[in-house]
Amino acid sequence: MEVQTALVLTIQLIALFSIAGALLLYLLCKVRGTRDDATGTQKGSILITCADTALGLQICTFFASKGHRVFAGMKDPVESLPAKLLRGWMKMRENSDTPVSGSVVPMKIDVTREDVLREAAESMGAHLNAGERGILAVINTAGSVYRGRIDSQDSLQWENMFKNNVMGCLRTARAFIGLLRPTRGRLILLGSGNDDDGLTVFMATRNAVQGCADALRKELKPYGVNVVTLDSRGVPAESLFKAPVPYTISDEEGVPTQYSADVLTSSALGVIERALYDTRPSETYCLSVPNSKFQMRLPCRSSLKISASRADPKPIQSV
Repeated sequence: MEVQTALVLTIQLIALFSIAGALLLYLLCKVRGTRDDATGTQKGSILITCADTALGLQICTFFASKGHRVFAGMKDPVESLPAKLLRGWMKMRENSDTPVSGSVVPMKIDVTREDVLREAAESMGAHLNAGERGILAVINTAGSVYRGRIDSQDSLQWENMFKNNVMGCLRTARAFIGLLRPTRGRLILLGSGNDDDGLTVFMATRNAVQGCADALRKELKPYGVNVVTLDSRGVPAESLFKAPVPYTISDEEGVPTQYSADVLTSSALGVIERALYDTRPSETYCLSVPNSKFQMRLPCRSSLKISASRADPKPIQSV
């Protein structure tokens, strides 16, 4: 065989093997992609106990954007404003160029009622995939704050704060610990807050939660469940539990309703992310970021347009 002929055959064989290799690589990637689609690309499930607040709503959308299934606790998971805003957010992101890989599941949760918490835990178990043994984390954003001096404040407000902030924390831990044990998950609580004028009782509840977290950390350590607190000093106390505020930027028909969730910066959200992902989590993470203002508009808008007509208050879908 001539040298020139042998060279041509060699080049042809190399080209043939290259094409075969590329085809094989493509098929392997295709099979892997199909497998990922079948098993889901979500990173696991997280419970946010209260998405009725701007803070809870912001954390829900943040972790859904990260690929998690987020159970969003609400007093009314169907007709409430936060429920509608979450549905609008998911719809908008599904139709965008960068759809959300995670999901949001609104769920009825009231941390002051043990029967509701038990039902929520059972319902969450039914939502889990066959391979999921439990959830990755419970982030308790439920609570209440009333500002007032100790000599004039209504004692009913004291009772409400202790009922929501302290007892609610303990009820939450008891209700969902069964879903955290199998995954060696994390219980994340709002801990210390601002020591400000008129917040004596509120600070007492926050310090009580810190004490609860320390005790729970020891009790749950044998099960591999980490208890983490978020130090909220630097974030205004009222901002922790304020409701999302809807507003319109124009009176023209068809302009979508937006809403604000001016609570945490992206850096502070990153702190919560570390509290969830760190291999060896710290006992406390500080949400306060030096030289930053805790104001951030939730990176989305609802797909709801509130009609200006009082006779027809039903929300109108818009693009």
